[in-house]
Amino acid sequence: MRKIGIVMDSTGYLSKDILDQFQICVVPLNVNIGDETYPETELSNRVYFEKLSRISGLSTTSQPSVGKFLEAYEAMFAEGVEDIISIHISSAISGTIHSAQMAKELASKSDIHIFDSRSSALGLGVLAWAAAEWAQQGLSVIEIMERLKSLVHETELYFIVNTLDNLRKGGRIGGAAALVGTLLQIKPILYFNDSAHIDVFDKVRSRSRAWQCVLDELIRALSSGKRYRICVMHVNIPDEGVILLNELKERYPEHEVRLFEAGPVIATHVGAGAFGLTFHPWPY
Repeated sequence: MRKIGIVMDSTGYLSKDILDQFQICVVPLNVNIGDETYPETELSNRVYFEKLSRISGLSTTSQPSVGKFLEAYEAMFAEGVEDIISIHISSAISGTIHSAQMAKELASKSDIHIFDSRSSALGLGVLAWAAAEWAQQGLSVIEIMERLKSLVHETELYFIVNTLDNLRKGGRIGGAAALVGTLLQIKPILYFNDSAHIDVFDKVRSRSRAWQCVLDELIRALSSGKRYRICVMHVNIPDEGVILLNELKERYPEHEVRLFEAGPVIATHVGAGAFGLTFHPWPY
């Protein structure tokens, strides 16, 4: 059995216990605050928002360098990994996969398989988690890649945000949608559309209604009768995250429910106070 290593970028936001258990390697995107640049993995949300408060304007983000990916790949090969599966943020919104592909071309071995999650945050994270579990179970790299190609279409992500301004300024969403949201003071629900771009799934008048709308999508998915892995996500609102986690655990005890915090790269685009769900069938 060939040894398989899993790589993801930092926007997957899996918790340390999962990363350690499955030895998932994380390559960080960069967060630019004023004149300073930080690898996302070295910047907590608390420090990020503190630094952001000291500058005028917004932070920006940038993809990892080719060198960072190459360093990660070569380190894994040196540790005896024979095949690498590298899973990343949607290529429709980031050049991260391009950096990974260039690093693959420069690597000492060609056994690197790059996969576009067509998503971000836990929409990416749960795919890396799944791949790592399959590798641990002894599946081949071909089998894992085939399963990922199927599971990606059953993985859903919904993010409730307070404003679309950050996404508009960062060029991740159209100005017209952002303007309408601001004028009507609505709570937009974001998702990744069929072309793997960030889009507005729905627009409602309150956070509670937005949460119910997302829950309706979860209920629809659970009606299949399959067991699901459900991930609650939040940006810098840990207390609210725990409330949502406990609500779902109580309502759906037969499903796996976990809580995760999205970091500064996602925070740059959706702002503080954003929250939502990612879910897909599991085991798969």
